[in-house]
Formats: sequence, structure tokens, C-alpha cells
Amino acid sequence: MDAAGGHPQSGRSPALRSADPPHPVGPQRGGSPPSPARSPKQPMIGELTMAVRHRKVSSRERVAISALQLAEPPRLTRHLSRAVLLVLVALPFALLLVPWTQTVHGVGRAIAFNPVQRPQFVVSPIEGRIKKWYVVEGQRVQAGERIVEMVDNDPNLELRLLDEERAILDRLRAAEGRVKDIEARIRNLKSSRQLAIDVQRSILGQEQARVQAAEQELIEARAALDAAEPNYRRQRELFESRQGSLVSQRDVELARQVFETAQAKLRQAEARVKIAKAGEKAAIDNLEKVDADTAAMINLETAAARAAEAEVAAVRRDKAQIEVRIARQRAQYVDAPVDGVVWRLLANAEQGGILVRPGERLAILVPDIKAENPPSGPGVSTLTENTYPGIVTELHIDGNDLPLLRPGDKARLQFEGWPAVQFVGWPSVAVGTFGGLVYLVDPTADDKGRFRILIEPDPNDRPWPDQQYLRQGVRAQGWVLLQRVTLGWELWRQLNGFPPVRETQESKSYQPLGPVKRK
Repeated sequence: MDAAGGHPQSGRSPALRSADPPHPVGPQRGGSPPSPARSPKQPMIGELTMAVRHRKVSSRERVAISALQLAEPPRLTRHLSRAVLLVLVALPFALLLVPWTQTVHGVGRAIAFNPVQRPQFVVSPIEGRIKKWYVVEGQRVQAGERIVEMVDNDPNLELRLLDEERAILDRLRAAEGRVKDIEARIRNLKSSRQLAIDVQRSILGQEQARVQAAEQELIEARAALDAAEPNYRRQRELFESRQGSLVSQRDVELARQVFETAQAKLRQAEARVKIAKAGEKAAIDNLEKVDADTAAMINLETAAARAAEAEVAAVRRDKAQIEVRIARQRAQYVDAPVDGVVWRLLANAEQGGILVRPGERLAILVPDIKAENPPSGPGVSTLTENTYPGIVTELHIDGNDLPLLRPGDKARLQFEGWPAVQFVGWPSVAVGTFGGLVYLVDPTADDKGRFRILIEPDPNDRPWPDQQYLRQGVRAQGWVLLQRVTLGWELWRQLNGFPPVRETQESKSYQPLGPVKRK
């Protein structure tokens, strides 16, 4: 109440009185004073402040007005809050238009490009026991450096092998001697055959000459008969003529004698021709018989020579086998095949050493990775500029992504142990990753349905870590870069399960098959 004893609000202005909220009737729950609820006609804080300045309000109301002033946010904060709200509302729609690079993800490890430089086993050449190791695990060795010494279970085995070798050598000399003897007999038979054939051919020539002489005599006999027969017939006709004997009896008898003599000579010539031809045929048969007999003898000796040569070959095979056994028996020292590091020792040399068999694994050697010059020549394509890569990354990808990959595609790699911040859709802002190119895509899948690809270093990107740190077996993740799309399209593709987009036109910078060629 004021000094006049009236109503406590009698001294306030009508505006302030109209602004007061109505007091509820009856007690409030909890005994707390009712909270004022602002009516639509409640004055703003600025109006209350003016009323305080003109001292039109009480001290109690002044405290309430001061609290409202302190709780009011600044105008800049109100503007910033509205801007942030607008950004948050518009950001999802703006992100739908942001560029996004599609990728194919794979997990694998680093391996040596050359299979010879990958981890390999050191095996036992003989059956025996481990006597002494010359290396320890983790030790670096050079090619030819001694690794392990072995001993055979039978100390007299080498002596017996040497005796067996001497026996085989004796058999070999005997077999080679038989071959030489048979070859000499074949040469003699061939020479004798030629002489016999020459003799028979000479006899055949003589018989042929006799046939020709007999045939000539036959021709002469026929000519004489052809002349004697008409003469005899004419003389007989003249002797028997009606006009009287124009010739004497003596002339007829002489003509008949000549005719009969010609007939006899003809028969004799024909007989001589037959005899000559029979001799010619016999000479031909003898020639063929000599040829066949000598050829059969030569063939028989040739067969014997082949059998002897087969025996020589068998003995030589036995000799080679015994030499290999002797060489393996003497190879009781196993040396490092290449430069590298001894990774594991699989056999021990304590208590006399364990028993091992030929081909059993003794140790695992990790060769040093070295870049090698590619083979040159016609038809040989080059992988990189001058050398093969020393180390590559082996990634395994899902079969659904196989049609999207081609040799020469760019990729980003993250190696285990190297801190990296990878943005899959924005490879340009990734930190700690390394660039690569797809070198090889396997033509078939493994037992899990995955396909293997090899990633080689990209010469136009930052170099990969040194081989001292990037060793074989380091796990890696890779992303093969595909086409660039918008983020909204990628989200829509992911929600619908569609595959990434791949250009259908082949890239001209790289061959679709075979090694990667660089410009």
C-alpha cells in the first residue's frame, strides 16, 4: 500500500494497471506465487523501461524489468541463429548436388611382383639329420652363403654308391663295346654286299651279252634259211620241168643240202638263244638272292646294334641317377639361393638333429625385392618405363565389381601403419594415401568367389614407402576410382542396390588386355 493507505496499484499509471495479469482466486499449489502470463496487450520491455525511467513503477517492478533486460539475447545472436537454422535446412539439399567419385573397394596385402622374390622354402637335398645351423631367424644372408649343415644316417652310404657307380661304368663300357663291334660288322657286311652285287651284275652282263650273240646268230640263220629255201625250190622245179631237165641232179642235191643245213643252223641258233636267256635269268635271280641275303644280314646286325644302343642308354640313365644320388649325398651343406632374410627355421639341430627327408622344408627365406629389367625382343611388351616394379599390392574384390575394372584404372591405397584420412568420394582431399594403377585382373576367381587384382605404383603420384618399411605382407585397403557423379545420385544408387557407372568406351591411354603401357 502507498502512503495514503490506498490500493498498492493506485499510484501506477492506467497503462501499467491494464498490463497487470489477473490474479487467480484461491490458493496456488505448492504455495508458490503464480507466474505471470503475458497477454496479447502486455507491453514490451522497451515500454517498461521507459516507465521505469519516468518513475512510474515501484521498486519491486523495477527488479523484474531488469531481469527481463538481462535475459534478452542480442540482436546479432538472433540473426546468427536464424542464419544457422536456414543453413541446416538447406544443407541436405545442397549436398545432393556435390560431386562424388564412385569406387570399388578391395582388401589385400603388399607382395613382390616377381614370384621368385616372394617367400620361399629352403628344402633338404638328402635324407639325414640337421647337424648345425649357420644362421638365426631374422639374419640377412647373401646368395651362396651357407645356411645349414646336414649329415646322413648311414656313414657308408657314399662308399656303396661309389661301388655301384663303378659297376655301372663297367656295364656302360661293355655295352658301348658291343655297339662298336656290331657297327663294324655292319660296315663289313655292307662292303661285302656291294662286292657280291658287283660280281653278280658282271655275270648278268656276260649272260646278256651271250643272249645278244645268240640272237644275232639266230637272225643270220634265219636269213640263210630264207635264201636256201627258195633256191632249193627253184632247182627242184627246173629239174622236174616238162621241157626236160634244165638242171642236173647234182645241182638239186646241192640246193637241198644247203637248205637242210640252214634249217639245222636255225634250230641250233634258237637253242643257243634259249640257253643264253636261261643263263641271263639265272644271273638275275642270283643277283636278287645276293641282295636279299646281304640286306637281311645287315638288318639283323642293325637290330642287334639298336638293342645294344638301348642297353647303353639304360646304363647311362642308371649312371646319371647314381651321379645324382652321389651329388645329393655329398651336398650336405645347404646354401642360400638368393639374397634375403631368414624368416623361420623349421627344424632344430639339438640332440643330434631331427630326421628329415629329401624335399622336406628346413627354413623360410624372404628374398630381397629388386626391380628387374624386363625381357626384350619382338612381341614382348613392357610393363613400366624401364623396369618391373619391385613391390605391388594384391587386392581381392567382389565378383559383382569385376566388370567395372580394367588394367590402367587409377586407384588409391592405404597401407597398414601409415596414418591416413580417407575420403572415399573425394580422393583429391585424402591425406596419407598412395596412388596406383591396376596392372592385372585375374581371369578366374578363388574358392571364395573373389577376384585378385594387382596394383602397381603410379609414376605420376607420390612414391610408395621405402621397401624397408613397406614389406611383404603389409595389409592394405584399396579403392579403384570410377566415374564421378553427384552425391544424390550415389545415395539413390545405394538405396536401390544398383551397380556403379562405367563408361562403355575403352580408354585409349591403356590397353584393355596385357601389361600396362605408359606414355
